[in-house]
Amino acid sequence: MADMSVNLIAPDDKDFDSIKKVANSLGTAPEENGYVIVDQAHDVRIELPPSLFRVLVDAAHQLAKGNTVGVLHYEQDITTQQSAEILQVSRPHVVKILEAGQVPYHMVGSHRRIRLRDLLEYKKSRDAVRKEKLSDMIRISESSGLYELDDFPNEE
Repeated sequence: MADMSVNLIAPDDKDFDSIKKVANSLGTAPEENGYVIVDQAHDVRIELPPSLFRVLVDAAHQLAKGNTVGVLHYEQDITTQQSAEILQVSRPHVVKILEAGQVPYHMVGSHRRIRLRDLLEYKKSRDAVRKEKLSDMIRISESSGLYELDDFPNEE
């Protein structure tokens, strides 16, 4: 697999205002009429399917925030370092997860490769368990009188 950083796109300073304008005007969902790309030089109009439109909207909103974006396909193989960045853990921790059999992987020479789909499924499951455990902790704290929802100021 090629280095993922090759596919990353950062907002260009000279285009930043234009990107923000586009992101604000696109909204979040295609309207009934949809959107088209126009190539004026060749007099070509191409209607965008809703799925492609959603990708473009998400990319535009991230670029407008100053974030770098990249497009990965779900079946792509990634390295242990890239996996660590996605999970926000260390690379050695990812290796432990792999060796414990929590995420499938395969070897390319002496290097471990993880299918992005498998890593995202693991992350979704891990996050769900974390959320459930946190809810349990809050419930136990509330029932013990250690945690009061009124202790936090209202967010406005």
